Amino acid sequence: MSSVLELVDVTKHFPLGGSWLGRPGGVVRAVDGVSFELAAGETLGLVGESGCGKSTLGRIVTRLLPPSDGAILFDGHDIGKVNGRALHDLRRDIQNVFQDPFSSLNPRMSIGSILEEPLIIHRRGNAEARRIRVRELMELVGLRPETAHRKPHEFSGGQRQRIGIARALALEPRLLVLDEPVSALDVSIQAQILNLLQDLQSKLGLTYLFISHDLSVVQHVAARVAVMYLGRIVEIASNEAFYAKPHHPYSRALLSASPVPDPTVVRHRIILQGELPSPTEDIQGCRFQSRCAHATDICRRAPEPELRAVAPDHFVRCHNLDQVFNELGKNLSVEDR
Repeated sequence: MSSVLELVDVTKHFPLGGSWLGRPGGVVRAVDGVSFELAAGETLGLVGESGCGKSTLGRIVTRLLPPSDGAILFDGHDIGKVNGRALHDLRRDIQNVFQDPFSSLNPRMSIGSILEEPLIIHRRGNAEARRIRVRELMELVGLRPETAHRKPHEFSGGQRQRIGIARALALEPRLLVLDEPVSALDVSIQAQILNLLQDLQSKLGLTYLFISHDLSVVQHVAARVAVMYLGRIVEIASNEAFYAKPHHPYSRALLSASPVPDPTVVRHRIILQGELPSPTEDIQGCRFQSRCAHATDICRRAPEPELRAVAPDHFVRCHNLDQVFNELGKNLSVEDR
């Protein structure tokens, strides 16, 4: 399959103001050299702790934020620096679905007006054609078209997220960036929204960048998984390889904290020790060293490790990969209660 999206060493640094003594301010390295490819029709799950930079990366991909450096290739064209009309046209192909379905919808507008707005902005059809398109969108996401006159507060959380998805689909995009799209919903409603997203992907040929902190949700929807830590990807692998044998110690700690959906088994929890470094620090060596129980001198003194292949389509950023994998193997196992 051809790549729809490719990121090459993308960074986003936010400058800090200087002190009152006139000393220069530093920078927050929110995204610090991220590279990956996303094939047409694929779902890539992007996971990590809060503050790791995954939502910032999603906003960069949709050009809600400009990158500080690096290339964002969409269909082979660098969209990192497009502005004006080119950026306006890009919105047709790349759309967002946000975490909070209520705050992302204008409370003063009816649902029909919310869904019609992108069609008006991009001059799609006359009033009658737009009315028909709004009806199609509501039916597509499982909403009754006769409720189009209602305001967002008259719908449940799951229904509001369906409205957000319908709005994202209004211009027939090819790539959706889904930023924690089900984290604000009840578990039963989460399943409905996830099944809807998968049905839409199959029906419309959509490509998803699915951002989440919930590894069980990502396992359900993603073909590949990328793990971010302090602005960088530390592991990227296929769904099967990642959940069967995660290699990076941070990935294994995240997965050990994910509940096992079986009351007869228990997973050994890996508790990370040490302090989480600040994204303003210029870290020498591996940026996970302060929380890794298996860090050695090479982790502290050598340059940060590069992503290296441990299997086909499985890449990990770790100096002591063989040693860490062998020592942590027993810690991720599950046992009968």
